[in-house]
Amino acid sequence: MILDKFPDTDEFYKTYWGRKPFVVRGGVDPALFDGFIDGDMLAGLALEEDVKSRIVLTAPEGGKWVCEHGPFEEARFGALGEKNWSLLVQNVEQYHTDTAGLLRAFNFSPRWLLDDIMVSYSATGGSVGPHTDSYHVFLVQGMGRRSWTVGHIPAVNKDCIEGLDLKVLKSSVEGDSVEVSMGDIIYIPPHFAHEGVTLDTAMTFSVGFLGPKMSELFVEYGHYLEQLDTGNERYAGQGLDARSAGFAIAPQAQKTMRGGMMDALHADDFAVWMAAYFSASADSDSDGDGIDQREEPLSPSQVFARLQAGECLHRPEHVKLCITTSQAGAFTLAVYGAPVDTAAVPDTLIEWLNQNAVLSLSDIEALGDQSALMAGVTQLYNQSVLFFEHDGRTDCVT
Repeated sequence: MILDKFPDTDEFYKTYWGRKPFVVRGGVDPALFDGFIDGDMLAGLALEEDVKSRIVLTAPEGGKWVCEHGPFEEARFGALGEKNWSLLVQNVEQYHTDTAGLLRAFNFSPRWLLDDIMVSYSATGGSVGPHTDSYHVFLVQGMGRRSWTVGHIPAVNKDCIEGLDLKVLKSSVEGDSVEVSMGDIIYIPPHFAHEGVTLDTAMTFSVGFLGPKMSELFVEYGHYLEQLDTGNERYAGQGLDARSAGFAIAPQAQKTMRGGMMDALHADDFAVWMAAYFSASADSDSDGDGIDQREEPLSPSQVFARLQAGECLHRPEHVKLCITTSQAGAFTLAVYGAPVDTAAVPDTLIEWLNQNAVLSLSDIEALGDQSALMAGVTQLYNQSVLFFEHDGRTDCVT
C-alpha cells in the first residue's frame, strides 16, 4: 500500500503495526539527508574494530552469496568494483550522531524498542537477497534508487540457503514491487519476506525495532534481583505436606514458587529494571554505567542564565533513555542502562522528555515550579541527558 503521508498514531497501531507493510512517498524531507553519514564516512566506520559491519556480494546467476564481516582493510573497498555489492554498518546513530536526527521522523514509534539505525551503501545490483526479519523495520531511502518486493503476508516457508553466513531464502519473494527514491519510507512488519535490489548507487537507512524473547527477560531480571538486598528471598519449603515426600513436587509447592515469582514481577523493582534494561546500549555491560557526568558541571543559576540569553536545551536523538511508571505512579528514568536519581526531577519534566526534544525558558515557565524544574534540568544537563547547542546559534528551533 502506497501512502502520501504517515497514518496518524492511532491508525498506525490499529491497522499497520505488526500487520501490514506500507510505503510513504516523501516521508523524510530530502534536505535532512545533508547532515547524515555519507558513503566515505560509512566505509571509515567499517574499518573500526568495535563497529559491526558486513560486505555482501550479490550472487550471480546460479552462483553463491558471499558475506564478509568487518573490520575491513581500506584496500578491500577499492577491490569491490562498481556492481553487485553492499556495505552494511550497524548502530550508526551512536557513531554518527547527526544521523540520529532521522529518529525525529519516528516519534510515533515505540522508541524504547529501538534496536539501531543500520545504514547500507550499495552499488548497482547490490542486494542481501530475499529474507525475513524478526523485528519491525522502516527502510528509509537516502541517495539513489532501489527496487523492493515485499510479501503480502508473513512468510510461512522460511527455508534458507544452506552453508551461508547470511540468511537468504531459497525462494523468491511473492508480493508487491515498488521503486523508492530519496525520502521514501517502507514499513515492513516482522516475518514479512522482502528483497531489495539497487538500481543505481544507493544508501538505505534501516530503523529497526526489536523486542526481547521472554527467556531473555527472565534471565536479565533474575540477574537484577540477584544484585538487590531485598526481594530475592530463598524458597524455604513453606506449606509442604505429606504429598511432597520423596521426589514429587506437589501442586502446592508449585503454587508457592509461582506465587513468589509473580510477587517479584509485580514489585516496583520491576519497573526500575525495565527502564534500565530497555535503555541499555547494545554494547554496554549489564551493570549499566552509561551516564556521562560532565567534567565541568553547571549550577542552576548558570543554566538559567544561558536559557535567559536565548539558548535552548536539547535531548539528542542518539541518547538512549527509557521512562517507566510503577504501580504507585512513580517515574523511573534511565539512561544507557543506568537509572537517574529522579528525586530532584519533577514529573512534568520527565513527561516533557518523553514528548519533546527542545526545552526553552518559556517551556520551563509553562511547566510549573521554576525552582524545582531548574534543579531537575541542571541535573540532567550535568549528566549529559540534555545539551546546549554549540554551533553558535542562539535561537530556539522546535
